[in-house]
Amino acid sequence: MDGPTGVRALLTEATHRVQLLGVLHERVDFAALVRWVLDEVSPSAVAVELPTTLREPVLKAIARLPQISVVLSEDQDEDPLIWVVAPGDPLVEAMRWAHDNNRPVELIDPDIPYRGRHRGNGPDPYLLWSLEPAAYLEILNKWLEPSKRDNSDLLRERGMAYHLSQLADRTEGEVVAVLGAAHLGGVARELGGPTAPPLARQHRSQTELCHLHPDSMPALMSDAPLIHAVYEKIRDGQIPEATNLSATITPKVEIAREGLRLITGEPNLDIHNRSRAVVDFCAARAAVVGRTERPVLDRRVLASVLWNVAALSYTEQTREETNDAQRDIFLDFASRYARVQGQLLPGLFEWVIAARGVADDNFAWEVFDVARTYPWQEPEAEIPSAKIDGDNLDLGTRKVRFRRRFFRVKQKPIAIPIKQHAGAPKDPADWLKAFGASGICSYPPEDIVVEDFGRHLKEKAKSIISAERSRTEQFTGAFLDGVDIRETTRRWHEGKIWVKEDGRSPGDAGSVAVIFDEDSEGTDFPYLMTWLGEHEQESDMALYATNPAEQIVGPGIMRATYGGFMLTYPPGRLFDVWQDSDYQDARTKAEVLLMAAVDYSLQKLVVHVGKKPPSRRMSEYAARQSRRIVHIPIGTLSPSTIRTMRVVHILAGYETREIAKDYVW
Repeated sequence: MDGPTGVRALLTEATHRVQLLGVLHERVDFAALVRWVLDEVSPSAVAVELPTTLREPVLKAIARLPQISVVLSEDQDEDPLIWVVAPGDPLVEAMRWAHDNNRPVELIDPDIPYRGRHRGNGPDPYLLWSLEPAAYLEILNKWLEPSKRDNSDLLRERGMAYHLSQLADRTEGEVVAVLGAAHLGGVARELGGPTAPPLARQHRSQTELCHLHPDSMPALMSDAPLIHAVYEKIRDGQIPEATNLSATITPKVEIAREGLRLITGEPNLDIHNRSRAVVDFCAARAAVVGRTERPVLDRRVLASVLWNVAALSYTEQTREETNDAQRDIFLDFASRYARVQGQLLPGLFEWVIAARGVADDNFAWEVFDVARTYPWQEPEAEIPSAKIDGDNLDLGTRKVRFRRRFFRVKQKPIAIPIKQHAGAPKDPADWLKAFGASGICSYPPEDIVVEDFGRHLKEKAKSIISAERSRTEQFTGAFLDGVDIRETTRRWHEGKIWVKEDGRSPGDAGSVAVIFDEDSEGTDFPYLMTWLGEHEQESDMALYATNPAEQIVGPGIMRATYGGFMLTYPPGRLFDVWQDSDYQDARTKAEVLLMAAVDYSLQKLVVHVGKKPPSRRMSEYAARQSRRIVHIPIGTLSPSTIRTMRVVHILAGYETREIAKDYVW
């Protein structure tokens, strides 16, 4: 479908000078359609379905783009109206085209009191470009034809018809009106006969134009801010050159003091550079040249691109790797979740839910952080800023209860189900000041998790030994430890009963060595430490990890990733294993921990968790001390548990524990 002739098949001719284009409100796919139609038809005037009483703030908001604004209107005894002026809204695109091409624009919706505007739901707009646009619009019109309508719909359509006829009378050329597809047929019918001025409000007592705070964009926008940003980038018909994926990583700060380096509280310049790189990267890979020979956003491809960007930052921050299987599950689950809600493709909410499911809250945050990217939006602007606070729109001087938005009833903003970061300090160097305290300590909630994990591994090791020593035999007179149901069922054809005798463990497990990464090169995990338990419920611990001084995540709070650790109980006995000459023959850090686990174990069993069993040399070392190493493959343990166990936070003094919960992830 090319050229003006093909475009006109998408328009509904109401009169010989008025053409109607039906859209779904607030959907970026339709913004691209509006831009294409207006470019091809080049009308003399443009009309949009917005209240006539809001002309002044709406046009000011259009002039501010790509900065996103909020138009707010309050009137006595009515809920406030809130409309977000974002570049991917089809009505916004229509007015912006008129502004850029010096064409008059008219707001034609009569301001009639109402209980609730037409929702205008329809099939997923993704079909607009995967099908022929004309085919999709035909489906959309049939979809909306049986929609429930009330008297206010009829009054509004008569009012829009009147304003359109007035605009056509004072315009020499053609008029294109962009309005919700649910009203397309009604307005066309009304324009076919005589029209009369509507009995509608001529002005509102209070209207405001506010700058939308960037933190509130995900809650108020139907499509993720990243989708609007990519549309803004390709709006002029050009796809940006591909940027390097490494430029999209969450930036680190090079603020150092006594060997400490911040990783959060990024300078604004770095944040902006990263945001622009994310948008360019996504636009270069998710924008395709469609049937109109113009670039359009492919939201299906965008989900894969978003995964790549988020996964890279996640690995940078946590040293946890994601794999292709997780990506496939992420994409599949998000798509299925969207279909349950009547859409073909997922959005921000589904992405976050899927990310948390395949990984953890850290990865969910990275996905959310990428999806909310919009590089043109600052917290402050030349006009007052508005921010969503719970169910309220915070305008600085007052708060407005959030009830309705134009064209869509919404009881509250979308709640993104992830933990919120505590935020960065105004001066990142402030976080380094807390490290003047004497001594460091651990974070108690993490200690509890580690101790529980160690006890679980000890019990698992005992069950492994017991299973090895158990035996099954045919019942001859003694039931031993009970009937072996599995063996009896398997050999039921023999007509005999089999009984089992459970094995007995030679003792308990006294120490646990967990090896996540052997660090054969000896460079990835340079931080070596030995902790003594603070009380009788804690074990002594030796560990090797990444350098926590490179990851300052809060005031007096460092984060590191374990390469491996060793636990031994009771506490208060562990010498600094990294300085102990008894372990100078160890070939790796992992062997140091395992040898120490053997030496300090008061029980016969020593638990080893790792990707591969300990070497024969280590087994013989344990045997010489009458100890037995029980290997548990790390792949048999829960991946989510392993991810949780690998992170450790080190605090600058006991007083830091009170605030650590706001910064620990």
